[in-house]
Amino acid sequence: MTRAETVTELTPFLEYWSSGIYMFKCPGCKYLHPFHVKEGAHHNGSIWDFNGDINKPTFTPSLLVNDHYPASRCHLFLTEGKIQFLSDCHHELAGQTVDMVPIDV
Repeated sequence: MTRAETVTELTPFLEYWSSGIYMFKCPGCKYLHPFHVKEGAHHNGSIWDFNGDINKPTFTPSLLVNDHYPASRCHLFLTEGKIQFLSDCHHELAGQTVDMVPIDV
């Protein structure tokens, strides 16, 4: 029997999913992006490090979403609660650093 996924709101800006994923909302893409921190959580085996600070989270290394689809690619660092978008992002926030946004917005 498979256990149901549970989601815990840690702050208005950060959720934790029981499968080992931290989720935040990307203000450029307007949807959730994942950081997989538990072995086996990501289909290709990738694991991100987390500093443990839910108020000013830092995840390493960078996160690359939709890498095979340049028209919707998002590439960023999340450091001390700030999102640094790299220049290869598809959206208007490419090259900028912004604050995290509430998930429910």
